[in-house]
Amino acid sequence: VRFLYRENSWRTDKVMAYVDIKAGMTAIAKVIQWLALSKRMLLIVSPFLMIVAVLVWLAIVSMDILAAGRAYVEGESLWSKNQKEAVFHLIRFAATGSESDFLSYRKAIMVPEGFRNARVELEKPHPDDSIVRAGFTQGGTHPDDIAGVIMLYERFHRVSYMKRVLDIWKTGDEFMERLDAEAEELHALQRSGGADFLGRETGLILNRIIQINKELRPWQNQFSNTLGEATRWIRSTLLLAILTVAGILVPFGILLTQRMVSQVDRAERELKELKLGQEYSVKLAYHASHDPLTNLVNRLEFEKRLALALHTAASQGRQHSVMYLDLDQFKIVNDTCGHAAGDQLLRQVGALLKEQVREGDSLARLGGDEFGVLLENCPMQEAIGIADKLRQCIADFRFVSEGKAFTIGASVGVVQVADGMLSLTDILSAADSACYTAKEKGRNRVQFYRPHDSEVSMRRGELQWVPRLQRALEEGRFVLYSQEIISIGGHYPRASHHELLVRMVDEHGKVVPPMAFIPAAERYSIMPMIDQWVVQHAFAAISTLGPDCGTYAINISGTSIGDERFLEFVREQFRKYVMPPRSICFEITETAAIANFDKAARFFGEMKSLGCLFSLDDFGAGMSSFGYLKHLPVDFIKIDGSFVKDIAHDPVAVAMVRAINDVGHVMGKKTIGEFVDGELVLGVLREIGVDFAQGHWISLPSAFPAKLPAATPPPVRTGTESDHFPQARTIVRDLILNSTL
Repeated sequence: VRFLYRENSWRTDKVMAYVDIKAGMTAIAKVIQWLALSKRMLLIVSPFLMIVAVLVWLAIVSMDILAAGRAYVEGESLWSKNQKEAVFHLIRFAATGSESDFLSYRKAIMVPEGFRNARVELEKPHPDDSIVRAGFTQGGTHPDDIAGVIMLYERFHRVSYMKRVLDIWKTGDEFMERLDAEAEELHALQRSGGADFLGRETGLILNRIIQINKELRPWQNQFSNTLGEATRWIRSTLLLAILTVAGILVPFGILLTQRMVSQVDRAERELKELKLGQEYSVKLAYHASHDPLTNLVNRLEFEKRLALALHTAASQGRQHSVMYLDLDQFKIVNDTCGHAAGDQLLRQVGALLKEQVREGDSLARLGGDEFGVLLENCPMQEAIGIADKLRQCIADFRFVSEGKAFTIGASVGVVQVADGMLSLTDILSAADSACYTAKEKGRNRVQFYRPHDSEVSMRRGELQWVPRLQRALEEGRFVLYSQEIISIGGHYPRASHHELLVRMVDEHGKVVPPMAFIPAAERYSIMPMIDQWVVQHAFAAISTLGPDCGTYAINISGTSIGDERFLEFVREQFRKYVMPPRSICFEITETAAIANFDKAARFFGEMKSLGCLFSLDDFGAGMSSFGYLKHLPVDFIKIDGSFVKDIAHDPVAVAMVRAINDVGHVMGKKTIGEFVDGELVLGVLREIGVDFAQGHWISLPSAFPAKLPAATPPPVRTGTESDHFPQARTIVRDLILNSTL
């Protein structure tokens, strides 16, 4: 027994020693491998690092030399400019004898003198740097450029081009010395107070000054041309040097690198590639199923798991629930603090939601600020409780960025996955509809989807319009109609004035009224594309009608008003089609203008600068009409039809219309009454003083483009209305009096 014990102990010690040696050898091998790889990497990269360093150094030197050449060109310009000013002030001084003219001459001559002092000092064997800098500063050279100017002189003053430049510079300074001597003589003559100052002696001096200026001019031109040649020569030389160095170093680096790469062991490379391939496959599989921002499951993986849940619900009778969650105040954070803060908010919300869901539930980011949750084996009542818990934890969450705290909320739509609903698309659509129904009810709430819920059904009905609208845009199944607007006030000419209206043609060729598809288009951001279609086709048609085509009002949605791309699109259409800008009147509702006030004001200003007109539609429907009206440069105010249609029998409506009309006229704007449905309404509008009228009783919408006749008074109706027109006038007068009282 003792022998066996000793044998086992010896074997255990031997195994432990072997394990320690193996671990040590493995560690040493990893260190050697790392050093070998690092050395190989350094050998491969080092030639290119050397090439980059040399080329960067050459580029820096070239930039410094070219900047110095530019400073010489600027100096030549300052020298010439101030020489001309000096001659000009001397001539004035000879004519006026004013000391201020001579002082102006001295101020101008200081620039050439400064350059001369710098040049003279530079020509010395050991120039004084402070004197040189003072001279160039006096000449007007920027302090940052002086070092480069000195460097260029020291390196290139013996080179042919630069030597010629400096010789001409020296000759020019000699002319300036002669000019200054004549100036001092003239100044001395003026200070002597002699009677001959404006006589013969002054004339002789003035002639010499003019002669000096005349002789100097060819030298100035020669100096400018020679300096340009010198600058071009320097630039060409530097370019040639850089290309030569690059042409030598790059092939050398490539050759050296190829030799380094060829020395790498093939077996080790294959092993490394295999390892990298395995790691890449794992990462690729992860990224294919997860959102890179939040590390949550992405939409594709979520739909796969939901499809599997649908199968288990159908085959095994299980109950699952799906939640569609949309953040309520995400856009405020994005607009206030930027997209980086918005991304951080999404990461934090994703982590917060992950802590709240059950183990085994699938939490996914579906896109933007939208999240989805699949609750497997979860009855509806429990799912609603979990949804409310998620909503509450987001409502209690405070997001802080750049010292600002934000409170956000979430609208949640909940759908039960049961045997009766087997379509994945139906489930996601229903969850989305329920979520946005929660938003419309006030946000920060949970909405349970019920198949016969009218609000959710309306939402789903709007969703079904999205593909239909997209197909209609692709197939060009939109048409324009126009409705005439007539002048009734007598203050404005009865020129042609129409509003353009958009209609959609469905798959069976029937015309679809706008209110059937516009709410869905506005909700799902398709309206800007429809607006672009309307603008393009309206401009194309109006451009064929000639210069006296009248005025056409084009409705623009609030979404398009706030889109910078739409503004550029309209500018492009004006460049493409030729027509009077005043023939275009952009029409926007009062509510949309107030909701996007800053962007609307900018759009108005841009289009106003081109000459376009503007009309504010549905005026009076908003809460702050008069407060905003004075800040919007509109030409027409369309009084909301809800007031106009009742003015024949409602004194309050008459008072409202008259107040809007009076304020509009005070502000210099024309008024339009819409929804005119009879002579009584038209008569009240005339009595109030409204300028224009529009409605189906006046003119039914008709296809556009078409040859539209000039505007005419509304047709005289036969029958009861025309027979009782005197009585209508009496009713109108009574309504006006009652509303005044």
